[in-house]
Amino acid sequence: MSEAGEPVPFLSVVIPTMGRDILIRTLESLVASEGFEGIEVIVAGRVPDAGVAARLREICGKHGNIRHLDIQFETGDSSRKKNEGAAGAKAPLIAFLDDDVVVAGDWPKRIVEPFADEKVGLASGPSLVPDDINRIGRLAGLALSSRAAGYVAERYQQNRAATYAVDWDRIIGCNAAYRREAFAQMGGFPADFYPGEEMIAAFRTEKAGWKLVFAPAAWVKHYPRQSLARFWRQMWGYGATRIRLLRGGVSFNPLPLVPGIWVGGTAALAALAPFFPWAGWLLAADLGLYVLMALAVAVETVATTRRTGDFWLLAMIPWMHLAYGLAEWAEGFRPGTDFSEKTK
Repeated sequence: MSEAGEPVPFLSVVIPTMGRDILIRTLESLVASEGFEGIEVIVAGRVPDAGVAARLREICGKHGNIRHLDIQFETGDSSRKKNEGAAGAKAPLIAFLDDDVVVAGDWPKRIVEPFADEKVGLASGPSLVPDDINRIGRLAGLALSSRAAGYVAERYQQNRAATYAVDWDRIIGCNAAYRREAFAQMGGFPADFYPGEEMIAAFRTEKAGWKLVFAPAAWVKHYPRQSLARFWRQMWGYGATRIRLLRGGVSFNPLPLVPGIWVGGTAALAALAPFFPWAGWLLAADLGLYVLMALAVAVETVATTRRTGDFWLLAMIPWMHLAYGLAEWAEGFRPGTDFSEKTK
């Protein structure tokens, strides 16, 4: 019980928002979830759309455990919204969700289960591809969850039955929960780092000595970018963030640098090929092997989903790698680009 005699929620859920209409669907999924009565939900962000704002007020009026912080910041908006929400949270566990997810029916229960282990400071669950999206959105989600995405694909899969320990760069920020003590110890989300503030926070939590885990049962369905341009921008942000993370002092992992190495190597061979026959042969081998890899991933995906339209993944994979790899080079030479999304 709190000092006011009110029951303390077992989980606080902070949702930073830009006021998109899908926020309402996120909230409705939480309301319908098992254990909703025992949690509190804090929506942090200004809602410029009058219709969305009216629906949000209605939901808050119906459910006393949902409240809205009407806040917006000129800089560090995403991090500062999350930090403000956490500062007002009452529960011993604080979860963070994006405002465009739909949670599993038992998500509140599943995301807190790992904290039975007192060593766990941070838990995350997978971000699955919804069914009710257009083809571009579906292919974007499938690309991220395919072998072509490397080890990070597990963030987008229910790949195991039981919860398991992970390191910091296997955490996904759209679906994560902190023990309050761990959140305070790592210092909150850095306001000067976007995108990727969740990754820096996860690294600092691990460095502070806390155990990080991934809980496949605590899934959400996350609505990906549903146009080629927005998916390109998303991947560009991811690639640039990887270089920023290295500058920020995280532990070194060479695997996320592979797309940049591939893009740079292929560009170098293409430039040399008109002058040196050996470069032409290497370029042909490089592109041929790449096409075989993308083809194998596309075939494997279609065999799993039984949807022939998913074969277009063959085109989405190079789109993903090209954006990510070019961004790594761009960030190396021209650091500090602002990738924050602006409200309209």
